Amino acid sequence: MSKARSLPSTAGILLLIGASVLSCQRKAPGPEECARFAEAVVRPIQEPLPVMLQHIELTTQECLTRPYDREMLQCVLGTRNARLCLIEFHRRKGQRE
Repeated sequence: MSKARSLPSTAGILLLIGASVLSCQRKAPGPEECARFAEAVVRPIQEPLPVMLQHIELTTQECLTRPYDREMLQCVLGTRNARLCLIEFHRRKGQRE
């Protein structure tokens, strides 16, 4: 009888753990996503490599500290039009540029 009682409680615990893991999924982009985003935003224009790398680093940090969402990052990576994606991001969030 004790096996029959422990089986449902074990299944319940596993369900609870699974639900909590899914609900705690990070909504903001992580460091790797922000680094890809920064590389897409900072295009190789006529700047020395150290300056370009500094811009990439600053843009990565901004991505991690601002409330950018994954939709914004996917827009930039897909279109390579950071300005348009940022305008749409602010519109979606009800903010001004």
